[in-house]
This record gives sequence, C-alpha cells and structure tokens, in this order.
Amino acid sequence: MIKLIFKKTFKWLGILLLVIIISGFIPAALGFYGLFWERWTTSLLGNPLNPRLSWYQPLEMTKGNYANPLATLDSNKSEIPMEAFQKASDYAESHKSNSLVIQHKGNIVFENYWNDTNFDSLFGLHSLTKTMNGILMGHAIADGFIESVDISASVFISEWQGTEKESITIRDLLNMAGGLREDYDFSPTSQRIQRIMGMDIKSANINVSSDTAPGTVFSHVNPNSQMLGIIIQRATGRRYSEYFSEKIWQPLGAKDAYFFVDKPGGMVHTDCCMWSTVGDMIRLGEMLLNKGTFQGKEILPSGWVDQMIEPSKANINYGMQIWMGNKFEPKRPYDSRLEAFANIHSEAYKADDLFFMDGLGKQRMYIIPSESLVILRTGSQDSEWDDSRLPNIILEALQ
Repeated sequence: MIKLIFKKTFKWLGILLLVIIISGFIPAALGFYGLFWERWTTSLLGNPLNPRLSWYQPLEMTKGNYANPLATLDSNKSEIPMEAFQKASDYAESHKSNSLVIQHKGNIVFENYWNDTNFDSLFGLHSLTKTMNGILMGHAIADGFIESVDISASVFISEWQGTEKESITIRDLLNMAGGLREDYDFSPTSQRIQRIMGMDIKSANINVSSDTAPGTVFSHVNPNSQMLGIIIQRATGRRYSEYFSEKIWQPLGAKDAYFFVDKPGGMVHTDCCMWSTVGDMIRLGEMLLNKGTFQGKEILPSGWVDQMIEPSKANINYGMQIWMGNKFEPKRPYDSRLEAFANIHSEAYKADDLFFMDGLGKQRMYIIPSESLVILRTGSQDSEWDDSRLPNIILEALQ
C-alpha cells in the first residue's frame, strides 16, 4: 500500500513538473514572458555566473577607432627567457585559462591561447569592468562635470538626499567603502537578481540599503560600481558608453567593445559585463602602465592614475576601482569582514608597484610599471588559482 502511494505521488509530481516546464520554463526561455524571465531561465541552462555572449542582450556598442596593431617582438629576442614564458604558460594552461598575453617594454613578447580563443576574441570582463569607472571618473572631473571625488554622491543621486546614504562620497564608492549592503538571496524577485538581470538597475541599486558607515569598511560589491556609472551618466548628461568611447576607447585605437544594458535604451551595467577583445585590454593595460599615456598620446588627465592607485583608508590593497599588492595577504578577501571567496596568494608580489584588475573567473590583468610589464590572463574559474604565481614567474626571470 505504501509503495503504491509513493508510486502515485511521484507520478503526479512528474506530471506537475512537466506542466511547469511546458507552460512556464520553456515559454520563459523563449521570451514569451518578457526579457527578465528570459534572462533568468536561460541563465539556469548554463553557468549562471558566467553566461555566454549571446545571453547578454541587449548589448550597447562603445565605438572604437582601430587603426594600427600593437607592436610585437619575437619571444626568443625578449629579455625574458623562454623558460619563464613556458613556465607561465604551463601554469595558465593547468588552471583553465583561455589566453595568456605578456607585453614588455611596449612589445607583446608572448601569447598563448586555448579553447578557440585568439588575440581578437571578445571575452566577458566581469569585474574588470569596474575599473572603467575609476578611469572615466578622471575625465568627468577634468571636464568640469564633477567637482571632486570628495563631494557627496547625493549631489547626483537626489534619491539619497535626506537619508542615511547622504554622507556617502564619490571617493567612498570608488574605494569600495560606500557602506552599501550586498545580499545573497538569489530568488528571481530578490534585489540582487534584479540588479543583475532586472529591467531597472538604476532603481534596484539606488534603493540598496547600507550596513556600515561610509569609508570605514572595505566591501567589494557591485552597487558601489553601478552607482558610479549612474553618477557619471547623470553628471555628464551623456550615455556612459558614448562618453567612454570618446574619452577612452577611440583614443586607444581599440576595436568596438560592448556594454550590457538592462533594457533597450536603458542603463549600462558598469558593475560588470563589458565585452572587449583580448588585445584591446592590453592597450588599456599599457595606458595605465604609462600613467595615462598611450603611444605618446595623453588619454587620461595628468596624475589621475596616481590617484587611482593611492591606497584607500579602508583597504591598503585597494585604490579607486583597482587592486594593488602593497601588503601580503595569503587570502585576499572581497569583504574585509569575510573570508568567503578569498583569493589565494602563496607569496608576496616581487614588485612593490604592482597593481591589477580582478574579474570573476580569475580574469586578471597585472600591471608592473617598474618592469614595464603587462600580463593578461583570461579563462574560467579555478579555486586553486594563485594570484601571485603568474606575475612572479615573469618578475623572477627579470631580476
């Protein structure tokens, strides 16, 4: 009798699941219930943390102005011995990498690719995108749209005026110390999912609550970066992607890149999700390496990169939307209060001036001015990735 009851129960549960799939999941995945539900259901069909390019719709172009390829030098003629390149390549390959590109003294001296990737492949920058806010903020200030990073963000976020968030400065947001709260509810209607996949990311981010006093606690969370994008767009009166193209991407001579947008004509995601070619990120790295200058052309206001890499009060290893290696941390956390998702560092960086961009999936671009060195690694998530290993292999070979 009990066996029969279980059999009937599972039968009806199976029928119910089939009905849900036919009437709910499949139509949602095909877009019948709107863009949000299409995003949410199709994200579950792959890796929801790292969807393929086709998932990011709509995309908004940030126009480039490609003219000349980057300079290259045969690896055998480089000051860096081939043994070091091979060691670095072996490490990258053993840790789920898609590309490894090394530039030294203005020349690409080594590159290797896996999984059908190449120099011109588009890849999802994830949180490397956040650094674009720090870069573009320099222009917004130089152009007179924003007085300084030390004014209240509420000058441009009027919704925060008269609230506990009125004391948050633009610097606090740049330093990932805005005190904005992250939540870990991944249900479809949660604030977090609405900020990631929703159709109104402005409201979803503006309405985020706070949990610490501004400027006191380092917490590398998306709302800090998305609020910066909203501020830049409101201050300049320009679409973020257009202003970024004019000030950064076209002067770099890059190819067209793309930003994820919450809905057609809506807000650009500036917390993540830019798509760029592998090669064009090397252009950006070279520009940061040379303090805002690229191939003799000033791209960023003088002194701005130095301000970006000034250690913040809340974290000596973080500046304005960019990471640094000033203090050795065996496990580098994304939140100073938590060890969850911390990044492994087996040893200190072998260069005092190293700074880097960090994105989900261990997307990394290390920049070492003292050695005129840019190292880009793209790929998939690997829990055993050692953040100090790859740059130190090359640095050891140069010392």
